[in-house]
Amino acid sequence: MAVYEMFWDCPSCGTRKLLGKSHRHCPSCGAAQDPKRRYFPPEHEKVAVHDHVFVGVDLICAHCETPNSAAAAHCVNCGGPIGDGDDPEVQLIRENALEELGKHTPPPPSRLPSRMTVLGVLAFFVFTFFCCCCITVFWTRDGEVELVGREWERAIEIEQYASRSDGDWCDSMPHDAYSVSRSERQRGSNSIPDGESCSTVNSDNGDGTYTQSEVCTTTYREEPIYDTWCSYTVDRWGTDHWETARGTQADRPHWPGVSVTNCASLGCTREGSRTQVYRMLVKEIGGDADGSCDVEEARWMRVTEGSRFYVEVGVIDGGVRCHTLRQL
Repeated sequence: MAVYEMFWDCPSCGTRKLLGKSHRHCPSCGAAQDPKRRYFPPEHEKVAVHDHVFVGVDLICAHCETPNSAAAAHCVNCGGPIGDGDDPEVQLIRENALEELGKHTPPPPSRLPSRMTVLGVLAFFVFTFFCCCCITVFWTRDGEVELVGREWERAIEIEQYASRSDGDWCDSMPHDAYSVSRSERQRGSNSIPDGESCSTVNSDNGDGTYTQSEVCTTTYREEPIYDTWCSYTVDRWGTDHWETARGTQADRPHWPGVSVTNCASLGCTREGSRTQVYRMLVKEIGGDADGSCDVEEARWMRVTEGSRFYVEVGVIDGGVRCHTLRQL
């Protein structure tokens, strides 16, 4: 497996594209290499490591703070023995000691934002938006409102038995369908292996060098699956229209009058579902907030105009929080 040198840029004098293994110090100004500044070179600029003897994660000389290979017997800068016990002042310190060195080192030259940076910025905006929504919803103040009006609405669905156009896969067509026409349509697809897609992956060896390996994944092509689609007519009940009655506190709630045939042949009609809404209109006393709150019929019937309620009001949107409505 081929081994290549990583690059680093000198933060002291600005010399660029120094070799991660060969240039432990900047050849221009002598500044020591900071392993945290190493980066993978472009593919067309990679430099192979020849006679690569010293391998492994870097160690720091405790005497002169020079980076060394884990296989080194003596410091490449001061020549002191590495880890043999002859000189207690020289010890092996793992890469976490680099954090202390990094505190005194200027930041690396700016490069294009990494994927993690972009994701971090996106996460920040999503979090900010979420916080704004929470503030709008949950930041409330106490308020007192007065009932200024009431509204109600009752509606009845009117269904009609009629011929209706529909369609489905022929194996699911209802038994009473008629006027059927058939056509071929794509119902799905199968994923068929269709070769490989390979890319080169760089792996940091931790000592100023890196290795390259090829990673391949299977590629697929989609093969369509066709089936027979049936378009047909079927006699079914369906919504024709709604009959609605509306009013205020001056009108006693009632259901709208309807006229249906209640037969079971084409053109017949019948009642369907029913809906009803009872709404209280409130306005803040001594403030600008107002709103409408849907309540149960019994409560709607019980209250009278001028009744006062405690309620929470949104500080940002000024909206009345109807679930907190409590009569005083």
